Amino acid sequence: MEKLNLEGIFQIKEDLDKKILNSFITNVVVVNSYDILLTFSFYNKEKLLISLNHSSPFLGFVPMDFNSHTVLGQLNDNLRKYLKGSYIVAIEVLNNDRVLKFTLHKSNEFYEKETYYLVLELIPTISNLIFLDHKENIIFAKHYSDLSASRPVIQKMKYVSLSKNKELERGTFDYNIYNQDVSKYVLDSLNLKQKEKALPLYNHLKTKIKSLKRKTKVLNAELEDAKKKLVYKEYGEALLTYKDDKEELESLIKSVSTYDNDLSIEENASSLFNKYKKYKRTIENDNREIDIANKEIEEYERLLNIFDYLSEDEILELSQKYLPKQVSRKNKQLPPSNSPYYVEYKGVRIGFGKNKEQNNNLTFKRANKEDTFIHVANYGASHVVIFSNYINKDLLLVGLEIALLLSGKADAELQVSKIKDIKKGQSVGQVLLNKYETYNLREVKDSTKKLLLTQKRF
Repeated sequence: MEKLNLEGIFQIKEDLDKKILNSFITNVVVVNSYDILLTFSFYNKEKLLISLNHSSPFLGFVPMDFNSHTVLGQLNDNLRKYLKGSYIVAIEVLNNDRVLKFTLHKSNEFYEKETYYLVLELIPTISNLIFLDHKENIIFAKHYSDLSASRPVIQKMKYVSLSKNKELERGTFDYNIYNQDVSKYVLDSLNLKQKEKALPLYNHLKTKIKSLKRKTKVLNAELEDAKKKLVYKEYGEALLTYKDDKEELESLIKSVSTYDNDLSIEENASSLFNKYKKYKRTIENDNREIDIANKEIEEYERLLNIFDYLSEDEILELSQKYLPKQVSRKNKQLPPSNSPYYVEYKGVRIGFGKNKEQNNNLTFKRANKEDTFIHVANYGASHVVIFSNYINKDLLLVGLEIALLLSGKADAELQVSKIKDIKKGQSVGQVLLNKYETYNLREVKDSTKKLLLTQKRF
């Protein structure tokens, strides 16, 4: 995070004045133990994120689609009681420090206007949120300190500004970099929240991959052993060939460890042929089981690689599929599982599927013949469709990046075609391209990663 100095705090104040001064606070959400999200009446382009993160507290505007359920508790109750519905009258910087004071008006139950103050102390290691009454006495604080502290924070005590060992330097401050840091914080927060919520599924997929890899290791060892036993057919044929040649037969019998002297030559040959058939069936079964296991591993690994970009609906769908005993199907009414996703980029929809049914729905039912189709070459990953007759390089690049992200690969060869130049394959979601262009991609912009987090379902 860009270090917050005096120049930075005044730039933040200027941005706050421009966007939310003379607005009502319409909603308050406690995201976690140190992040708070505010929504406003007259500024509906962004939300304000207050982060009292221990090492790097900050204020920053975040996209309107950054949502979260509020964490219940005393902090949530107090903030909703005093902040929600209040009107922002003034914002000031206190004591030339990283401290912002909001003057708020709010009507009480008798419709009388009362004045409150919200103080945000954005100082690393000692950040705090303090709410004051009209006389600037402390109503509540996120962090309290007793009388032994250098600056006590106690309910009903008069608020006293933090003392400074030295004046805060104004210095230089890049507000654009600061906002980029805020965006990265939000992206990381969304990813962490998504992973925490889906941790049982995430751990299940990792466990399944380990289990399947152990299974394929055992099957491959069994397969190699079975291949060696196919020689039994040759032994059986040799016994029948040399049954009348005593010298050759004796030499052959010594090399056949399973030869039974109590049986005739024909019976031993028949036994060897049966063993051959048994191991041949083993090879066929093992190859089939290994192929199934490898396909499952590939699918689970792809899901783990794109885990940050799975929607809540998809997390629930996958949890219901793989963890049916842990997830009730009555929890939430889900869209049809074959319903694909889309994002909007500069007014154009870019659709994508995340399984073969969604791919089939997107490409062969929703797309028009002049729309652009993208997918990773020779790999069973997402179909991507740009819903536009005309696309430029910028739009195409975003589509390519989305296809690469959803493949879970670090780099790949991608094929681009018009919908009119592809046709259905034999299996669901399979495509055959009559005409296409090839692109190689090795990296994805952060902006596309953020765009993918705004996904919606058709």
